[in-house]
Amino acid sequence: MVQCSNAPMRQCAIAFGLIRLCVLDSVPHHTQNASCIHSDMSSTFSLSGWTFYWIQKVAVAALLLHYGLSKVFGLMAASTPHRGRRVRESLYWRIHGYVMLIFVGCFSPFAFASVYQRMAFLRQNRLLLLIGFNRYVLNLVCTFATLYIHTTKQKEIVGCLNQLLRCRRKLKRLMHTPELRQSIDHLSTRSNLLIVAVLIVVYILSPVHTVQILSWDPAVRANFLYAFSLVFIYACNLILRLSLGLYVLALLLLDHLGRHSNQLLARILADAASLRPPFGYGIIRRRQQLYRSQQTWLALELWRLLNVHHQLLALYRSICSLTGLQAVCFVGLVPLDCMMHMFFTYFMHYSKFILRKYQRPFPLNYYAMVFMAGLFTNLILVIFLTHRMSRCFAHTREALRSGVLALPPGGTVKQLNQTLHYYGLYLKNADHIFEVSACGLFKLNNVLLFCIVEGMLNYLMILIQFDMVINK
Repeated sequence: MVQCSNAPMRQCAIAFGLIRLCVLDSVPHHTQNASCIHSDMSSTFSLSGWTFYWIQKVAVAALLLHYGLSKVFGLMAASTPHRGRRVRESLYWRIHGYVMLIFVGCFSPFAFASVYQRMAFLRQNRLLLLIGFNRYVLNLVCTFATLYIHTTKQKEIVGCLNQLLRCRRKLKRLMHTPELRQSIDHLSTRSNLLIVAVLIVVYILSPVHTVQILSWDPAVRANFLYAFSLVFIYACNLILRLSLGLYVLALLLLDHLGRHSNQLLARILADAASLRPPFGYGIIRRRQQLYRSQQTWLALELWRLLNVHHQLLALYRSICSLTGLQAVCFVGLVPLDCMMHMFFTYFMHYSKFILRKYQRPFPLNYYAMVFMAGLFTNLILVIFLTHRMSRCFAHTREALRSGVLALPPGGTVKQLNQTLHYYGLYLKNADHIFEVSACGLFKLNNVLLFCIVEGMLNYLMILIQFDMVINK
C-alpha cells in the first residue's frame, strides 16, 4: 500500500467509527517526496503511487462528506471519539434527528400537494396521473420510516459501531504474523476503492432528474413553494440512499474482517497440519510436552477466533435487522421509479396521445436514463454486498473442512479435537441461527435482483398495453 516511514494518518477520527476505518488508514500525515510514495506501491493496483495516493484522498473526502450529510439529515447522532475510545451518542445530534423527523413528517403532505397541483406534465393524462404520483408518495413514506428507524434505534446503531471496532481490535491481536497484521489495517484494496467509486458516482447521478424538472418546468420560476417541494423530495430520496450507503460501508468493513478471519483460520489449521511428532516423541517426555503444548496453543487460538467469528455473525445480523425496513423500502421504490421513467420515455415517444396532441414525438429523455442507471446501480450495490457477505461466511466452512482434512490422522490432543468438532458444529448451524432477511420478507441475494427485473418488465408491458387500449 501507499505508505511512508511515519505513522499512518488517523485523519478520520470522526464519530462514525466505521467511516474512520473505511477511509483508508494508510494515507500519510503530510505529502512526502516521490520516492517515499513509490516505496511501497500496491501490488494489486496498477496505477502509479501518486495516482493511487490521490485516489485515496478523494475517497477520504467523499466518505467524510457522506458522514457529514448523514449527521445533517439526522441519520447519525454519534459524538467524535478520541483515539482508543468508544463511540458515544451525542445529545445535540439526537435532538437534531428528532427535529428532522418532525419536519419531514409535517412538510411531506404540503410538498406532495404542491407537486400534485402544479406538475402539469402528469396531470395531462389519467394514466400518467395514476402512476406518476405514486412515486412521490412512496418516496416520502419511505423517508419518514428511515428517519424514524435512525432516531429511535440510535443506541443500537452506536452499539454496532463499537462492536465493529472491538472485533477489529480482537482480530488484529490474533494476527500472529506481520503480514496478516499489516493487511488488516489496509482497506485501500482495488475492490474496496471500486465500491467507494461506484457509491460516489451513484450519489452524483442522484439529482439528475430533479435538475431536469427544475430547469424545464416553467411553474418552478412562478412558484417558490413548488420549487422547494421538488428539492425537498430529492432530499428525502437522498436520505434513503445515505442510510443504505452507511449499510454498504458497514458491510464493506465486515467483509474485510470476515476475509481476514478466514485467512487466519486457514493459517492456524495449516500450522496444526505442519506439526509433526519430533524424533524421540515416544521416549523423551519433554518432547511430548512440547508437541502437546503447541497443539494446545493452536486450540486456544482457534477458540478465540471462533469467538470473534461468532461476534461478526451476530453483528452482521444486527446490521441487517437495523437496515431491513430501509432495504424493503428501497427494493419497492427502485422498481417503481425505473418502471415509471421507462413508461414515460415510451409514452412521450410512441404514445398516440402525444402524437395527436403535439403532432410529433418527443426525443428520448436521456436524463431519465442516467437517473435510472444510477438508481439501479445503487440497488445492485446493496444486494451484491449483502450476497458477498453471506458468501464470505459460507467460505468459512470450506476453509475449516479443507484444513481439517489436511491434519494428520492421529496424534492431535484432546483440546484441539474438541475445538475443531465444536467449530464445525457451530458453522453447521450458523445459517439457521443467524438467518438474515429483509424484515423476514425476502433475502437480499442475486435471485431477488432477477425477480425485480422480471417484475419491472412485466408491469411495464401491462402499462404499455393499457396505453394502447385507452389512447387508441
